[in-house]
Amino acid sequence: MINLQDFLQQYGQKHSVLLKQAIVDFINPVSPGELAKMVIEKALDSQLIKKVNGKCQVVHNVFNGYISLGRHNWSLKVQAINHWHRPAEEFTYLFRTFPIGTKKI
Repeated sequence: MINLQDFLQQYGQKHSVLLKQAIVDFINPVSPGELAKMVIEKALDSQLIKKVNGKCQVVHNVFNGYISLGRHNWSLKVQAINHWHRPAEEFTYLFRTFPIGTKKI
C-alpha cells in the first residue's frame, strides 16, 4: 500500500501510472448502458480507442453503441461525465486531495 505523500513524490504529475484495484470493493457509478446513452444523447466529448495489431488507435467515428465493438480490445474515453451524472461527480471527490496544476517557484 502506498500513502498519498509517497504517491505524489514518486508519480504526481511526473508520468502516468496504472493502479490496478486501487479502490477496494469498487463499484462503478456509471453502468455501461447509462454511459452509452449519455454519450449518444448528450453528444458528450468521447474517443473510442481500439487495439489493432497490438497498437492503440483512436477511432474517429461517432460512437453509436457497443454492439459492433465486441468484448475485447477497445476502450471508450468520455470527458467530463461528472458534469452530467451525479454519482460520477461524487466519485471524483476521492481525488480532490491531489494538487492539480501547482508548481513550486
